[in-house]
Amino acid sequence: MTKYFQIYDDYFLDYGLTGGPTLPDGSVLAGKMTDGNKLPELVYEINVPDDQSCPHFMTGEAVIVSKQFIDALLSMSVQNFQSFPAVLVNPDTGKKRGNYFLFNVLGLIKAADLSQSSFDMLMEGDPEGVDVPLVAFNHLVLDAKKIRSLKMFRLAEDPTSLIIDETVVNGLKQHRPVGGWGVIFEAVDTL
Repeated sequence: MTKYFQIYDDYFLDYGLTGGPTLPDGSVLAGKMTDGNKLPELVYEINVPDDQSCPHFMTGEAVIVSKQFIDALLSMSVQNFQSFPAVLVNPDTGKKRGNYFLFNVLGLIKAADLSQSSFDMLMEGDPEGVDVPLVAFNHLVLDAKKIRSLKMFRLAEDPTSLIIDETVVNGLKQHRPVGGWGVIFEAVDTL
C-alpha cells in the first residue's frame, strides 16, 4: 500500500513569511484552478536576513515555493498544481527575491477516515452548503480507496493539509538542495 505524508514548513526554522496580500476566497485552498488575472500583486514579506537563503517551502495564508521545488515536482511528473510568480521582500532592508511562486494544488479530496481520526470540529457539514465538515486534525487517518492515485492533494476536511505520497517524498529527498527544503514530512496512517 502506498504511504502518504503531510508536508508542512519546518517549524524549527527561525525565518519565513511574515505577511502577504489578501487572496480572493477559495483561490488557493479550494483545490481548483485559479484565474491568475484575479490575483492581487503577489508580494510577500519575509524576515529572512539578506545574507541567508530562503526556505523552498513556506506557509502562512498561502503556500510559497521556490522554482527549484517546482522543478523537482515536475521531474517526478507531479503536475496537478498551478504556480504564480511572487516576489519576496525583506521590509527592513528592501531586498527583493525572485524565483518564488504562489503554489495552488489542484485536487481537494474527501479522503479522511473520520471514524478513525481524531480532530476538533471547526464547522459541521451541511448538505445544502459544504457537505464536508471542516476540522483541525489531532491524528489523521486516510481512506486509501478515496485517494484515486493522486501523488499530491489537499484534504476537503482540512484544506490547509497538503498530502503527498511516498514517491514525492523520495523524489524531494533525492533532489534535496543545499540547506534542505525547509519542510517536515509527517507520515499519515492509511487504511
